[in-house]
Amino acid sequence: MGAKSHFWILIAGFVLVAGGAAGDDWPMLRGDIHRSGTAGTVSAASLEVAWAAELGSSVDSSPAVVDGKIFVGTADGAVFCLDEADGAVIWEAQTDGCVVSSPAVHDGTVYVGSVDRCLYAFDAQSGNMLWRVRTWRPVVASPLVFAGRVYFGSMDGSFKCVEAGTGKPVWEQQGGPVSGAAAADEAGVVYYGDEDGNFRARDAATGTKIWTAKVTGGVVTAPLVTDTAVVVGVMSPTALRAPKIKYLLAFDKSSGRELWAKTGQSSVLHTAAADDDTLYYATVSGYTSATALFAVRLSDGKELWKVSLGGVADSSPALSGRYLLFGNHDSRFHVVDKSNGRNVRSINIGAKLYSSPAVVDGRVYFGAADGKLYCLK
Repeated sequence: MGAKSHFWILIAGFVLVAGGAAGDDWPMLRGDIHRSGTAGTVSAASLEVAWAAELGSSVDSSPAVVDGKIFVGTADGAVFCLDEADGAVIWEAQTDGCVVSSPAVHDGTVYVGSVDRCLYAFDAQSGNMLWRVRTWRPVVASPLVFAGRVYFGSMDGSFKCVEAGTGKPVWEQQGGPVSGAAAADEAGVVYYGDEDGNFRARDAATGTKIWTAKVTGGVVTAPLVTDTAVVVGVMSPTALRAPKIKYLLAFDKSSGRELWAKTGQSSVLHTAAADDDTLYYATVSGYTSATALFAVRLSDGKELWKVSLGGVADSSPALSGRYLLFGNHDSRFHVVDKSNGRNVRSINIGAKLYSSPAVVDGRVYFGAADGKLYCLK
């Protein structure tokens, strides 16, 4: 059997869980290979802090939650496994650099990048290191696990595909520095961007180029893959005298044809969320860092509503029933009505929030700059 045929058999088995978190799990950044952020319902309007686990240094990594355990990294290079019920530490593993990469968990293994220039694989039960892959520069991007392989970029400009079981290289491509995560669809296509403004679609099995789009600015976050399009945010080349750029773009998945774009002196620093024909995202604009939250039509980008935010939103929103859930630099966790942008709940955490939430079993998990992992319920 050829390698590509074997890859498609792996995809067929993976497709059962690829479109969303398996069962009540949240196995990687944004919950699934599409980076959709789609979650089950929570009692959003009455959320309160259930517990906060002290992990020692800033928790900018976004948690993964699998089989009752939470996996997350910290700024002092640690990777933690905690009990989702009360935040008790089950194990702690150490890397040699800051961990802002968000773990991906699959088949008993935790995959995560480190500023020490490595991608690590740890045993999910014990925390023992199974293998690591070295690069030349920091690995801040969150890994994508898809069809028995792990996809990740490095700030050295490499984008790698390795075997999930061994870390053995499958293919590698070169480009600009990669700080954002990749996304994929069940057709076997991987999408990712780099800080030089290249946005790419590649064959997941071989790495062969399908299409490339060039944007002005840098792609520093994961794209969102929907049924009809792939949507990507762009960071402006500079905040001082920011140029007018296409800061949010929707592309046809198969051809790379631009479907629509939002243009202005703004940046999008997180992954958008979408349901039906509505897309939700936040911008930061100019040297004053003015911020706003938007809803637009997914089909053509037409604005539906806009509200001001109290701070920069690096945290990518989770979409839970009627609500958008996300953290903010204003040190608050926000619950927003997706129909009109009204803030229905604002929880003061007291520290900046970079971590994107994971939503499992009616609970919301995220990290904060005060060194704690929080659970809301």
